[in-house]
Amino acid sequence: MSGVRFGILGPLLVEDSTGPRPIAAARQRALLAALLLTAPRPVAAADLADQVWNLEPPAGAAGTLHSYLSRLRTALGPLGDRIRTHSSGYTVEFETGELDADVFRTLRDQARAAVASGDLAAAATAYNEALGLWRGAPLADVPGGPWRDDAVRYWDEQELATREELCEVEVQLGRAAAVIPRLRVLVAENPFRERPAALLLQALAADGRRAEALAEYQRVRRVLVEEAGIEPGEQLRAAFHEILREDEDRRPAAPHLLPAGVADFTGREEQLAAVAEALTAAEPGDPAPVVVVTGPGGVGKTSFAVRLGQRLRSEFPDGQVFVRLGGLRAPRRPGELVAEVLRALGVTEFPGDADKRSALLRTTLADRRVLLVLDDATDPAQIRRLLPAGAPAAVVVTTRRRLPGLPGQVPVELGSLPTEQAAAMLARIIGADRAAAEPEALVRLAEACGGLPIALRICGARLAQRRNRSVASLVARLETVGRRLEGIDALDEDADALGDTGVGNGIVEPGAGDRPETDPADRSALRGPLEESYRALDYGATGRDVDLARAFRLLSLIGGERFSLPAAAAVLDVDEFDADSAVEHLVEVSLLEAAGSDRFAFHPLIQELAREHARASDGAGERAAALGRWTAWCLAVAAAADHLFNPNRPKLAWEAWIPRGGPVPFDGLPEAGDWFDRESAGLLEAVTTAAGNGDHATAAALPLVLLHGFRIRGRVEELEEPLRVAVASAVALGEAEVAGVQLNNLAIVYGALGRFDEAIATFAEAVAHYEKAGLAERVAQARINAAITVAQSGRPGEAAERLQSSLAEIEGLPETPLLASMRVSVLLALAESLRDSGQPERALAVYPRLLAEAEAAGDTPRLAIAWGNFGKLHVKDGRPEEGIGSIEKALELHRSIGNHDGEGYALWALGEAQAALGRVDDARRTWVRAREIFQRLGRQGFAADLTREIAGLVELAELDEHSAEDGLATEDDRAAE
Repeated sequence: MSGVRFGILGPLLVEDSTGPRPIAAARQRALLAALLLTAPRPVAAADLADQVWNLEPPAGAAGTLHSYLSRLRTALGPLGDRIRTHSSGYTVEFETGELDADVFRTLRDQARAAVASGDLAAAATAYNEALGLWRGAPLADVPGGPWRDDAVRYWDEQELATREELCEVEVQLGRAAAVIPRLRVLVAENPFRERPAALLLQALAADGRRAEALAEYQRVRRVLVEEAGIEPGEQLRAAFHEILREDEDRRPAAPHLLPAGVADFTGREEQLAAVAEALTAAEPGDPAPVVVVTGPGGVGKTSFAVRLGQRLRSEFPDGQVFVRLGGLRAPRRPGELVAEVLRALGVTEFPGDADKRSALLRTTLADRRVLLVLDDATDPAQIRRLLPAGAPAAVVVTTRRRLPGLPGQVPVELGSLPTEQAAAMLARIIGADRAAAEPEALVRLAEACGGLPIALRICGARLAQRRNRSVASLVARLETVGRRLEGIDALDEDADALGDTGVGNGIVEPGAGDRPETDPADRSALRGPLEESYRALDYGATGRDVDLARAFRLLSLIGGERFSLPAAAAVLDVDEFDADSAVEHLVEVSLLEAAGSDRFAFHPLIQELAREHARASDGAGERAAALGRWTAWCLAVAAAADHLFNPNRPKLAWEAWIPRGGPVPFDGLPEAGDWFDRESAGLLEAVTTAAGNGDHATAAALPLVLLHGFRIRGRVEELEEPLRVAVASAVALGEAEVAGVQLNNLAIVYGALGRFDEAIATFAEAVAHYEKAGLAERVAQARINAAITVAQSGRPGEAAERLQSSLAEIEGLPETPLLASMRVSVLLALAESLRDSGQPERALAVYPRLLAEAEAAGDTPRLAIAWGNFGKLHVKDGRPEEGIGSIEKALELHRSIGNHDGEGYALWALGEAQAALGRVDDARRTWVRAREIFQRLGRQGFAADLTREIAGLVELAELDEHSAEDGLATEDDRAAE
């Protein structure tokens, strides 16, 4: 060695035998760096100037450069002679081994040659010597310039690649633990460079830290995807897959511990597909997917989970582990469950400490595609220690109560099977031939079971056991018993051996067996799980303002298929906040179903169970009080809605029976209409409930505030039975006027059903009650209604005579609001009767007074009908242009009050006017809209009539088209002549 060193692998370095030769001036350092980077090739003066002044040399740069070179030679002392001037420029001369970059290249090439020959130890030594030459960032103290900047990038890349090569060699030498910290630094400094990341994965795996390696892969992948928008490259993916393949042969055989599935499993295909996708979509290192399957006892949660696991066996080749968690009856401890899973995975020795045992389970699952099925969980705490740290493992949990404490879960709520699927399940149990022989009875049996799989299985098993029994006879037995839960329960108890019938061979919800012999309910596969959920409510009620078990019982008394939160608050006699707490808890434990926004429903069999317990635990007085609060709430809110539907409804004595107080429940007519539609089934049932509860005032009043709402929706026939009940309640109260009103309304229903003779007779009964009460107006009203019914029965001439007499009768009575409404009714009916009896001119003469009277009375429904009839009369009289305006006015009024029935009729009339004017396309579109309304209302006869009208329009349009074509042909013929 000459003792001379030039260095660019760090700050610029020049040394001779006397020591370093510092170069203080930045321009001189830039000049020397340019010469070292290009040696031994000479550099022209102009190019040197570009490097020294970064492509912006000043005027007179040549002279200044000459001065810099002179000063540089002086600073270098004896080494100044190494800078030579040539005809083509300048150069610096040095011998072999004097420039650190040349030494680096030599050592690195030696290391690579050693790797190629298999001498990894020598390679590591050479790599370390080469990297030892680096004193920092290349040319760190040299100002920027094109050559300098390119050189820095080049040498940075050379150092990084050499460090990567050294790390790879050291991992192969078994020094992974020492290399891992250095690789983490390299990965952090170069987040988008994949080779250090791949080496880190290899080092972690070599050090026995495969879980960390997989997690590191996912972290690097997220960085690449989220920040660079690219997926990992081939090298990184290869390292990842190699880790997954490691130690495959040393693992114990994959456990496949799912129980046998049920042969009659039916339906749930969409849910199975969605859950399968959720369980298999996660990449290794992502959070482990956790699917939580909830639903009431007997709905088939376990069967669903087992069917799912069987379908996904190929997706989880490392095993499927099924663990029974004990349910509400006997929940197992988490430590015991962790041990069971470890043993299933082949781990025979594990620590006693719970945390260490859980950590061992996470490690065991870290890189395995295992599916855990955790059956019948009670709460999140029971399963947290069983959850893998991340994918590729996955978990399915079944539970009767929701588990909100599990973040990232995919919730799946199983409900009853739709009737079609329930009947298909029965058919699979009893055989296709028997099912085909009694299809209607099979559907009725499916409905009697409420679509609950365990109930379907019990009934199907009984039929399968007794081959000579018809499906219809079993349905008749259940209907005779009256309570379906009790009837199906008896079938289960009657079975000598469920295993022989097919029930016991399937998967029964946990908790349904091993019951004490002293409790018959606990031996039932159907009742047992439901009873367990109910009993658990006693503990769930602790610390709440509402007793949950009592809430479950009393809420079941509410009529209708669904109920709202305000209705629940009324029944429980609490505010809506406490009612919400109770209802949400019952939904959480699958004893109630969420049936829309703030709407809830019982499964029919669960409702029967709740009512059984209400009869056993709550006294008759308490049940009556709860029902009374519900029916009073129905009356109060329905009356508020009716006030918006029919603001001019006459006020009677029964108005005092409507509960008062509290905020106005509706902001306007649309909100009231929505409420009415949602609650209508319960409102009808409330009438019978109130009467049965001895509350005749509510039973008599409620139909009066329901009539208008049902009428404008075209559903008035649904009031027949409630009105019968209301008449009886009014008579019981001695309220002759109210009885007359209810009879009047009942007669209207008969008329709507086409039972005209019954309607006319019922109006006569109403007259008798009105006369008893001394109500002349009401007597006249009933007679008017009877006359209208006569017209509806097809006798318009007789009806017109009756109506003329009624009009004279009411004009002799003192003026009252009711009288104004009656005049509108008489005039409307009179106009129609005159029209239908062939007296259109007399009918048209009635309309000016009719429209004025209806407008003055604020009677929007009849005003809408009057405008529509007025328009139709114009159309019939050959003036469709005049008729359209009146009909459109009627259409607007019907829509303003939500009268869908009236809207359909008005559209029908509008289409007739448009057709009369030759506007065939407009008429067709209008009639299509009318048909859609009648179809929604269930008026299939009207819909069919409109279908024929529309078909006639199409034929007419085609005929017109052919006529036009014939006319053109004739003109062509004439032209030809």
